[in-house]
Formats: sequence, C-alpha cells, structure tokens
Amino acid sequence: MESPTLKQRLRAALGAALDACAFVLECLPALMAAWLCLRIAEGIHAGAAGVPQSTLFGVGVGNDALVLLRYAFVFLLAALPLAFVAARKRRIACIGLLWSVLLCAQAALQQYHWVSGVPLGADLFAYSGSEVATTVAGGWQASPLLVAALLASLAVLWGVLLLTRHELWPRASRQQAGIVLAASLLAFAFAPGRVAPAVVRTDADLDFVANKTGFFLDASLAALRGEGGTQASHAQPKGHAPWDGADPRHPFLHEERTPDTLGPLFDKRAGTPPNLVFIIVEGLGRSFSGPGARLGSFTPFLDELAGRSLYFENFLAGQGRTFGVLTTVFGSLPFGEHGLAALGERMPRHDSLLSILKGQGYDLRFYSGSNMEFDNEGVFLRRQGVDTIVSEQDYRLPARRANDWGYADRELMEMALQREASARAQPFASIIQTTSMHSPFTFPGKDDYLGRVDRHVTRMKLGDRPEYRNGREIFASVLYTDDALRLFFERAAQLPGFDNTVFVITGDHRLPELPMDTRIERYHVPLIVYSPLLKRPRSIKSVSSQFDIAPSLLAWLSKQHGIRTPKQVSWLGTGLDLEPAFRNLHAIPLKQTKTEMSDFVSGTAYLVQGQLYTLSDGMAIDRAENPAAQAQAKAQFSAFLKANRLAGQAEALAPSGAPLAPYGGERSLHCVPLVQTLGAVGVRGVRARPGAGALAVEATFTNSADVESRAFAPLLVITNEHGLELGETTGEVRTLAAGEAATLSLRPDLKKLPPGTYYLSVIPSNPETGHSIGVGQYHVEIKL
Repeated sequence: MESPTLKQRLRAALGAALDACAFVLECLPALMAAWLCLRIAEGIHAGAAGVPQSTLFGVGVGNDALVLLRYAFVFLLAALPLAFVAARKRRIACIGLLWSVLLCAQAALQQYHWVSGVPLGADLFAYSGSEVATTVAGGWQASPLLVAALLASLAVLWGVLLLTRHELWPRASRQQAGIVLAASLLAFAFAPGRVAPAVVRTDADLDFVANKTGFFLDASLAALRGEGGTQASHAQPKGHAPWDGADPRHPFLHEERTPDTLGPLFDKRAGTPPNLVFIIVEGLGRSFSGPGARLGSFTPFLDELAGRSLYFENFLAGQGRTFGVLTTVFGSLPFGEHGLAALGERMPRHDSLLSILKGQGYDLRFYSGSNMEFDNEGVFLRRQGVDTIVSEQDYRLPARRANDWGYADRELMEMALQREASARAQPFASIIQTTSMHSPFTFPGKDDYLGRVDRHVTRMKLGDRPEYRNGREIFASVLYTDDALRLFFERAAQLPGFDNTVFVITGDHRLPELPMDTRIERYHVPLIVYSPLLKRPRSIKSVSSQFDIAPSLLAWLSKQHGIRTPKQVSWLGTGLDLEPAFRNLHAIPLKQTKTEMSDFVSGTAYLVQGQLYTLSDGMAIDRAENPAAQAQAKAQFSAFLKANRLAGQAEALAPSGAPLAPYGGERSLHCVPLVQTLGAVGVRGVRARPGAGALAVEATFTNSADVESRAFAPLLVITNEHGLELGETTGEVRTLAAGEAATLSLRPDLKKLPPGTYYLSVIPSNPETGHSIGVGQYHVEIKL
C-alpha cells in the first residue's frame, strides 16, 4: 500500500482543522446563551442605577454578538488542537472547560466595572503585581447577583453543549467554518469595537452596552500596538498649543507668569510666612458635596466650612484615579505615559511647591494610613525632600486596620493631630491623604453610619432614589470622613500656629462607584481654601483645576511673603481664577487612568474621545456641532500629548541650577489661546422680581459673536437645595444680532412650591431638544 503524498497529507490536515473549526461553530450557541445570562445580570444591576433597559438592553446584546463575531477567529483557531481529539464527548469537555474560564473572566470584568465604575482596560498592566493584589484585596466584593448569574451561565453553557451531542442538533460544514473564519477576520480588521446609537446618551449608558471582555481585549491590543489613549500624532498640529515652551528638551518650560490672585483676599501677618495644610480626600466629588450637589450633599461639616472659605464650585481634578494627585496638586506636572510618579527613580528632575518651600525653610510632613509605595507616592515625596512621612507602618494599638488599604480616616486624623501637636518647626507644610471613601468602604462604627444615611436622606428630603438604596455603604463612608474632618478642624484650632495657617481641601477624584451623569463628573471635585487669615468668604464659579494650586500658592507667597520662585517653570496650570461668575481661562488635560487619556478642556470646549462638548456652569456639558472648534481643540490636545510624551522620557523638566527670583514681571491668568465652542450666547444678571401674584425672573442674554446667533429658547429651570429639578419654563424662540444684548422675562409657575430656598438656572436652549447651546447662569438662589 502506497504512503500518502505530501499534498494528500496537507489536504487531510486542513480537513481535520476545518472539522475542528466546524465543531466549535456548532457549539458557539452555547457560549452565546451563557453570555446572555451575564448580560441579563448586568441589565438588572444597571437598571437599578437608572440606566434605561428598554432602549439599551438590545444594544448591549448586539455588542456581545459583535464581540463574538470579531473574535470568532480566535475561538476557531484555538480549536485546532481538537483535531487530534477523536471522541466528540472529549471535545465537548475540552471546549466546555475553556469557555467556563472565559465566562469567569467576563464575570470578573463585570464585577470590576460594578465596583470601580469604569470598564477595565489596559490600565491593568500599568500597575505592579503587589499594587494589583492590594487593589483586589481592598476592593473586591463578590456580588450575589453576579455569582448567581455566573452559576446560571455555566449551567446553560454545559446544558447546551450536552444538547449538541444529539443527532438533531444542526451540524456545521467545513465550508461554513471557512466562511465564518473569513468574516471574523474582516470584522476584526474593520468593524468598530462597539456600537453606540443615539439612544446611548451618558457614559453610564456607554459602559453598560460595552462587552467587558471585548473592551479589555481591544484596549490591551491598542496599548500593545502603541495606540493607547496617550498616544499623540506625529504630525505637527495646526494651531496654538496652550503652553509656549520653545526648548524641545524641556517642552513645558516657560517664564513664570502666574499672578497673585490670592493676596488681596488674605490678611498679612508680620514675621513667619503662613503654614500650609493640604487635605486630599479620597473620592470626594461635587455631585454629593456642596451646594446644589446633584445627589444631595452628604458632607454637612465641609458645607459649613465652605461657607467660611473660598469655595470653588467648578473645580477639576487632573486625574480619574489617585495615581496623579500628588504630582498634579504639588507640582502642576505633566503625566508622562502612566503618570509621572510611575517612573519611580527615573522620574524627570523637576521643581514643585514642596521642593521650593523646603529650600526656603519650610518643614514638610505627610500623613497617610496606607502603604506609601502604592503608586510610588513615597518615591515622589522623598524626591521633594519631605521631612516626615507617616504611613500604615507607624500606627500602634488601639488603632486597627480597617481593610487592606490601611487605617480609617478618624485614626488618620488623630495620628496627624498627635504628631502636629509635638512638631514645633514653623513654617510648615503638612499633607493629609485619606482612604476611607474607597471600596470596600469599611471603617469603625459602620453600622451606625448606615443608619445615619437613612436619616440624612429623610431629613434632607432627597426622596427614594436607587442611588441611595444601592449606595448606602458609600454614603456612609462619606458621612464618616466628613465627621473625621470635623474632628480634625475642631482640634487643629487649638494647635500652635493655627491663626497663621491656610488649609486647602480637595478630592483626588470623584469616586466612581456612584453612577455618573457625564464623563467629566469623574474629575469634578470641590476646592475649599480656609484660613483665619481670610478676609471674607467667597463662592467662585470660574473654572480652575488642581494644576493651578501650586502656581497660585507660590505666586502669593512670593509677592506677599518674599518666597523666591524659579524664573522659568514647567507648570501646566496658570493660577487659580477667583472670578465669582462662570468662565474658564485655562487649558486642562485630564487623564482618567494610567493608560487612558482622551479628555481635554480648553475654554468652554470639552474634548472627550474625539467628540466636542460645550462646558457650562455646574460642569454641565452638551454636544457642540462646531468643526472649527473641534479641529482647534484636537490640535491643542495633540500638541499636549506630544509634549507630554517627551517630558516622560526626559531627564529633567527644566535646566538644573535655574536661579530663583522675587515676584515680578508681566503676569496674567489669561496667557494661553483657548477654544470656544458655541458659547456665543451667554446669560448674565439673573434676578427674581416679585410681581402681582407671580414671580418674574429676568435675565440678560448676550450674543458675543460677530454674526447673528442661532435660534434659541430661553429656558428657566427650578431646583431645590439638593439639585432636584422641580419645574421649568420656556420662553419664545428668538435670535440675537451680532453683539446684541436683550433682557428677557420668564414667569415660572410656583403655586405648588412651599416656602423655602430654591435655585434658578437660566440657559439658552435648543428649541427642539432643550439642550444648552450657550453659556447659562446656574444656581441663583431665591427664597419663597
């Protein structure tokens, strides 16, 4: 008998491979049905958080099917070893085990999304093994709903796989397997990772409809190809960058030009320069803290303190996670690829608020209840010359760890107060970084605070909303941290030097576990500047960011107290804007995770993942159809990404040995070219005028463009003190000529409203959609 030829052997091998692929194709409905179980669980979870399932569930299922199509070639090619397994029963066992692992991975990715608020992408690979272990141990909470769904999906998977053994189950041919393989390769190359039709309106909607496994794979592959969110175009952008560094070795280097905006608001004491105390509050967001908070305020002490402080209502963190807060707040530094501190000892040499103060006699102290090596925070602080670093290893009984992240915020405050009471060196700059408002939200006395959440919701008349039912543990941690801050300030008032101290409180980012209306809400945090030196409190609606803190404090200390600062700096910020009315004079890059950066604010333009939005008071956003502004914003952002990449690879952000100089020279907040979107129609001068039996609200609408405005409808929205909308009134549609201003009157129906405090917002709205098409005036208080 003749042995088969090479051609025959190859043909037989190809046939066996196609048979194996055809077998996988026959079994694929089992995986689809199992995946549907997990999608149903995701729909239940998202529906409880307010994501509309009637319109979005089908989109989510469609994206699941799209991921299966795009990655079907992986399933088919991974089945090639089955060509060597003859028995169908053993083939089913092999593929069942493999797909069971895949379902567990999908469930884990869903759990991560439920806990963190964002799908997991390539940022997993930007953390060390120990950091991943700490994150998982500190935040992992298996959802009973997801566990039940996973068990159901595994049962469905194995049940359908067993059904495929029946002779009536449809069989796939080699030709069909080849067609599906070719279609999958084409879809992988050309089809989008997910579809997002018009019914997908918010970031929560977009995250829900995405298949979490597909998102993780696409993001990871993009990072491997060098196409992550921080990759800049190599082409020279057309337009101006919001910085003017001319030295390619130091792309952010420029003359120091930050004005002293703080000086006029503070008394000046003779002798020692003022002390500084910074409190970085984990997860503190504006949506649940401060006046007009969307979810109602759960920080009664901070609210009271804000009434005695400079309170920045429209303030932005530079990062969506903790990794960048120290470099942003104290250095106004670029991010590099994964956050500047991630470079460790390879971090570019740089100046910061801390290092400059250290060189001029300040004692530097840092207090935390956590591991200082997470996110390389300890490395960064030591590089700045911090004298005292207190971390989890410094606590002793009776203090006890609250969770894997470390010690709870009350223990932290007591530790800081104890150390500060014994520290005599002045002037000083102290930093306190909290952790209790981080998953798993465990802390002493938690049961009592859970009850306080219910009483707080009832007392504040916030209503029965799913956010409060599903987020009781989160809101309990907010109330707990607020109480810890109350304790700190009550006792700090008795410490030496209190009367000559400025306190700066902000959040590192908005915690992601509570549902967000918009993507920018992740960065929207309060800034409170409190001091016995403050002449009078002020509420500030103009936009600033954490990049502006260090430049502003140094400008104030330089002009008012003789602190010398570098003549050339690499700040990203241009200084805190203290204008009470809404405006934005800054260009602000925002990095959501260590590997994803696609948010950029410039003037009233907010560029996110290539889409342009108009930014207005309250960090409200609306889609902007302005190709010229979109192109300008993309050019600015591309220029930043290029400079940011170079800075992360540099040895230093500024030449060594740069001289220090006193305050002087031309200085201005408005020193970068900004992008304006629509914004031509603005609102100012909102005021309530009592009338005969009714209330008239007057507002002045102004067209700042040199052409006639778009048609708009004046829209008046009434909310209570917790941000809940109670009604709205729309005026007649009109336009404004170039440069025209018109005072219009709106008469809301207030008959059903009881006496109390309410807030008015007036915006120029799209007559068809009701969305803002300009810059409104928000949260104007009235009393009925």
